[in-house]
Amino acid sequence: MGLWNMLRCEPSLDELLADEMMAAVTRSAGTDRAGLREMLRELAQRVPADRFAALRPRCAPPAAAACHRPSAA
Repeated sequence: MGLWNMLRCEPSLDELLADEMMAAVTRSAGTDRAGLREMLRELAQRVPADRFAALRPRCAPPAAAACHRPSAA
């Protein structure tokens, strides 16, 4: 996955699940990446909708904050 600049942006769930370490992590938890995604989806469905109103995006718009994964170059 490479290095992330955490001062600007947090990785997305897709990016986290794509990390090679997640195979070992999910396996040790007795699931897989798809199973973890499903558990998170089910958990999110149980959170009351009014709780989402208080959430703010973790990143500024990409054009404003250059919120992206650094290049490998």
